[in-house]
Amino acid sequence: MTTASLSQIIGTAVIDDGFRSTLLSNPRRALAQFNLEAHELRSIAAIRANSIEQFAEQLIVWMNDHEPEWA
Repeated sequence: MTTASLSQIIGTAVIDDGFRSTLLSNPRRALAQFNLEAHELRSIAAIRANSIEQFAEQLIVWMNDHEPEWA
């Protein structure tokens, strides 16, 4: 995964209310449209957040923990 892909996920969530709602309530379904490796999908879909801000914060933590994998 690239930073562009991660940015696209967050960017889509910011501008698309339906995607944002699905991302927060059913992340696996929302992320299906992105080209993610199975382990990336599992990890990112495991994020639990009540707002896009919380989701983005947790995604950044995940990115920092896995930087060599996606950088």
